[in-house]
Parts: sequence; structure tokens; C-alpha cells
Amino acid sequence: MGKVDTLAYDIGNNRTRHVYIGSGILDSLPGCARELNADKFFIITDSNLENILKGKIKNLLSGVAETHILAFPAGEASKTLSTLEDIGSKILDLRATKSSVIVCLGGGVVGNLGGLTAALLFRGLRFFHIPTTMVAQIDSAIGQKQAVNYKMGKNLFGQYYAPEFVFIDFDFLRTLPERQIRAGLAESVKHGLCQESTFFDYIEEHAGDYSPKVIDYISRHTIELKLELLKIDPFEGKLDPQLELGHTIGHAVEIIKNGQLLHGESIAIGMVAEAALSCEMGYMKPELAAKIERIFKKLGLPTRIPADVPLEGVLEALRYDNKRRTARTDFFLLEDFTRFHKENGKIGTKVSEEVLKKVLESAY
Repeated sequence: MGKVDTLAYDIGNNRTRHVYIGSGILDSLPGCARELNADKFFIITDSNLENILKGKIKNLLSGVAETHILAFPAGEASKTLSTLEDIGSKILDLRATKSSVIVCLGGGVVGNLGGLTAALLFRGLRFFHIPTTMVAQIDSAIGQKQAVNYKMGKNLFGQYYAPEFVFIDFDFLRTLPERQIRAGLAESVKHGLCQESTFFDYIEEHAGDYSPKVIDYISRHTIELKLELLKIDPFEGKLDPQLELGHTIGHAVEIIKNGQLLHGESIAIGMVAEAALSCEMGYMKPELAAKIERIFKKLGLPTRIPADVPLEGVLEALRYDNKRRTARTDFFLLEDFTRFHKENGKIGTKVSEEVLKKVLESAY
């Protein structure tokens, strides 16, 4: 059994949660789960996850309390209120109580949907994450944001609700296709741009190296960087721009492609487009924008909006952006490594539709 390290992140009001992290640590799961004194565990997962793994997790948790598995069709298209209602009703039919615990086993869609289900049932059931993709391990499972999509908008129905803990076993990454690893690296690049330029350089230098040593280091350090932000801003309000770089345009593309692009692929496109937007506004030097596009190309990630994504569709999706504070979309634009453009002392830039259209047209 591997060594379990315990990291902590702040969830506000002088409270913390644990992140259990390591390689080959799955056998430690029952000990972590036993502390919750659950009467039942409800594992929420999707159809993509291997039945062998689902069975192993169920067996481990069954030694602690009665355990059920509830699965839904894999993919972004399932991240809806109707899926949430279906899963929630099945949990109630299985006689859940306030002592029951939801377990989110899978990627970002599973974590978001399962977390929101937990937040809503009985006005709040306890839950924990077992993220199995790189994006989920380093990003979506770390924090309090739980949400589902609606029509043309990402994460429009949601809640801030903290898990009891996050259980991260890097061994899950060994079985992922390279495409999933590349998608995860997009979020790591984001943290390099926003928090630590030397980390950006490390990722670029090791592009194409998917060895456990490199991927585990990048994953762990990305988690550590995100936890640094959450110590300062547990509800991801003031420092949210550092976590949302590239996500405004990226989310618009992702929702239109409806699962054909992975989250990290969409965010890579978004970071390149938003760098171009910052250049157009006179904030970022073209050399940095070119450097951002170059690292994603080196990592094998897309940098252009797909030709089958209509420009008007992107503009329409941006109108549903969940970060809007006024009638115009807020963009979080980098000027340089670790430095965002500010207006009236706050990160967030209003962009005219004319400028936005010009930049988007050149982003294909």
C-alpha cells in the first residue's frame, strides 16, 4: 500500500477539509470513510468507468456500511437537472437518511453533478470525491463549486458546498488515455500562468513526457497551487479570475461541442483566444500570447475554435456565462505572468461586441 499524504484546504469560517493524496493508496479508503459514521454509501458514477473499478470501490466501502452504485450515461450531455433528479430520486427510493454519504467516483461531470445532488438532498447530505481523471484530481474536485448545465450555459444551476474529503490516488492516471492527460495539463498551464512562471516552464520543458514521475509532480503541484488560492479565498470570489482564465470563451466552445471536446481541450482554446483578446486590448505583449499558443501546441492540445462551431453560437453562449455581473461579459485578461488587467482596482474587463467579434473571427 502506498504512502498517504494529507493536505488541507480552507472552506471558510475557520473550517478545513482534507485531501488524501498518493499513489496506490486505494486500500486506505475504508479507514478514511469509516470516520464519517455513515449508515449507507451511494456511489454516483458514469457509464465510462470500468466495472472492475466500480466493483472494487463498492467492496471496499461495503466493509464500512451498506453501499449502492448509481450510474448515468457518461459525458457533458448528462450534466443536467434531469439527470440530477433521476439520481436523487433513486437515492431516496433506496431509503437514504441524513446519516448517508454520497461518493462521487469519476471525472468532473460526476463530481459536479454528485456534489450538487448532495447539496440539495435533505438540504445537505455529506459527500466525498474519488476523482479518477487528471482534470478532476487537480481542479474540479478541489473546492466547493457544485453545478449542472442548462441550455447554452455551463454551471448555471449550482451551489457552494464542501465535500468531507477528497481522495486522490494517482494510480488512476496510469490507465487514462494520453488525450485525458493532455486535457489535464491545460489546467496546470493555467496555474503556471497565473501563479508561478517557473511551473509553466517546467510543463513546457517536459511536454510529451507522460512518465509517472513527471505527471505525478505536475498533478501534485497544481493541487498545491490551487490550495494556496483557497487559503486566501475559500469561496473563489476575489481570486476566482485566477481559476477562470480561458474559461469564458472555453466554456462557450465546450457547451456547443457537447462532449466532443474535453474540458481541458476547450480551456486551451479559450486561453489562446483570451490571450489574443488581451493583445487586441493593448494589455498583453504579442510575444506572451505566442508563447501561450506554443505550449498548447507542444502539449498536443487544440488552439483554434473548431470550424463547425458557429461564431454566433459562441456569442450566444457567452450571454449565458455564469460570471456575468452586467449586461456585458466579464473577461479576466492577463497582462503578464501572474498579473491580470484591473479596472477600478478589480480584475475583470468589459469588452465591446465589436472587439470580441474581431478576435473570435481570428480564433478559428
